[in-house]
Amino acid sequence: VQIKFDGKLYGYWQQVEIHESVDDLCASVNLAVMSLEQGLGILPLSENTVIEVLVDGKLATTVRVDQIRRKVDANSHSINIEGRSLGREFVDCQYSSTLKNLKLEEIIKRLCSEFKVPLKVLAQTVIVPDFSMQCESPSNALINAARAANLLLYPTADGGLVLTEPTNAAPVATLIYGQHIKSYELVDEYKLRFSEYVIKGYDHAANTSTKGAAKDEDFKYFRPMHIMADKHGQGVGGCDRRAQLERNRRKARAHRIDLEVQGWQHAGGLWAINTQVRVVIPPENIDAVFLIGERAFTLDSNGGSITHLQVMSREAFIGEKAKDGKASATGHAKKHNGRKARKTRGRKHTPKTLINPGEI
Repeated sequence: VQIKFDGKLYGYWQQVEIHESVDDLCASVNLAVMSLEQGLGILPLSENTVIEVLVDGKLATTVRVDQIRRKVDANSHSINIEGRSLGREFVDCQYSSTLKNLKLEEIIKRLCSEFKVPLKVLAQTVIVPDFSMQCESPSNALINAARAANLLLYPTADGGLVLTEPTNAAPVATLIYGQHIKSYELVDEYKLRFSEYVIKGYDHAANTSTKGAAKDEDFKYFRPMHIMADKHGQGVGGCDRRAQLERNRRKARAHRIDLEVQGWQHAGGLWAINTQVRVVIPPENIDAVFLIGERAFTLDSNGGSITHLQVMSREAFIGEKAKDGKASATGHAKKHNGRKARKTRGRKHTPKTLINPGEI
């Protein structure tokens, strides 16, 4: 792993974690190095520095620095850098904007232009009658609007964002437990689900309130989730459809698989979110194609370069009706419905001590 800024490359990091998720607007990076001597150079970074992060010589993400820490004692000098890609401004800032009768893609383009965040649009969107933010984080409005349209909005290697559909492309690789998969974990996260979903909104054109509902029939007790529809009207879907999408997405995403594989690349390049992979785990009767929802690159002093992949059914992202199945992770896996994704948003990662990439 190397970082590049001001035309210079810096490498030999001893601690590394680079994380991306289709549910976040920015990638996160944590790098650290320690020297036994106090002569370790001070990196000329500032609040305005833009850093390219290279993994195996390929651009993985582009970030601005969130925090730099230098620790010095009598015998050592360490530097730790934390950063996030350019979409972090949508997460950190609070902003006001009112737009009317524009396509969702045009709304996102305007906001990205305002914050100087690169954007790729790979999907057609419908007109949103009303879009309004008042002194709030743009990330919530943008992510909710994209989800309501059954689209994904996630970070790209240049630090920007892409608005696209969940991929339906062929798997980029086949991962078999015992050959490529070092370990796997099946998870049923019931706390993500609720017995009923109620969406309340307002139809500006008709000047009337709206309401939609959907139930998760698997629950036998009262566990409601009431959501106020976004202030951008109902142009990207009515309240009933929003409630059904919320139910189906949560039901599908609650059952996941976490994979740990050696290395950072497959035959076609770096592992990436919103790509599909075939997973074969004979002990669980799993042989199916899943979508990569989260990915983290790390280095480990014992295992070398490791990629953590969190995969789940594509249904978790497109809002299709979730298939019925057993309530356990094993049951879902045997029906080829295994999914996995850690709850990482807002969580700090603690990198492990790593070795020089050149020694791997």
